[in-house]
Amino acid sequence: MPSRPTIGLSPRGALFDALEASTAGECAKHLEPVALRFHMFAEAMPNALRGEWGAVTVLVTGWHGLVIDVLETASAAMPDLVHRLDDHFGILTASKVFSPDPVSYLDHLISEAPFSPLLACFGEEVGIGVVAIHALRELLPGHRPLQLETSCGWRDLPEGADRIRYQRLVDMALRSLEPPLARVRELFNLTNADLGALFGVTRQAVDQWDQTGDVPSARSQKLLDLLAVGELLNRKLKPGRLPLVARKPAADYGGITMLDMVRADRSTELRELTERAFDWSVTA
Repeated sequence: MPSRPTIGLSPRGALFDALEASTAGECAKHLEPVALRFHMFAEAMPNALRGEWGAVTVLVTGWHGLVIDVLETASAAMPDLVHRLDDHFGILTASKVFSPDPVSYLDHLISEAPFSPLLACFGEEVGIGVVAIHALRELLPGHRPLQLETSCGWRDLPEGADRIRYQRLVDMALRSLEPPLARVRELFNLTNADLGALFGVTRQAVDQWDQTGDVPSARSQKLLDLLAVGELLNRKLKPGRLPLVARKPAADYGGITMLDMVRADRSTELRELTERAFDWSVTA
């Protein structure tokens, strides 16, 4: 067994011990000294379950950070099972290859985490950490998932909780974690040639942006404007409607399309018009 990092009661040290726990209860005890690390989950979860977009994004980004912390710790504790691959992690699969797919699976578990009996047993702070550890251990060859001596059953949800709405918003928030260029391409159903036309560059230039993950600063504001418009409209419109709406001429845009506005270097104006047209306090 690898030696424990000498970092006292830091979150990383607690996670290291929690990964080696024999039971869910033992895992929770290791996490209790750093419960404040998980306080944001307890604060955001009730409103997120009621379908408040801001709380959902806090929960999703916080969970993503927790998954990364757990994977960082696991890669140090058991490098034969969890391994960093350049800019991402891979987990050993049943066919003995390191794959990033299980990591994506872990990220998506936030859609189910608030309903876990583990939260009923250990609360929304420590409990969310136990859920993350349990989920990773389920994926590791040769490891046993954490066991409860007895289940606490279904936990009581806050008044007004809407599971279907919450999970739909989580899906939107997870997709927003994609690199901005990839997210814009997906939202508006664009090819790299289309993006090149919008940004005034060649398709080959966009291909290079994809490879390097770096959009030149001269084009970054246009990208951020387009992303903001896309994310807002994606929450307001029916699924699949955004690409059609973006290509339809509108009187509000002087008889041209949203994409024409971007192509004409009027992306900031488009963003302002779109934001004024919707009430940000109302989510889809």
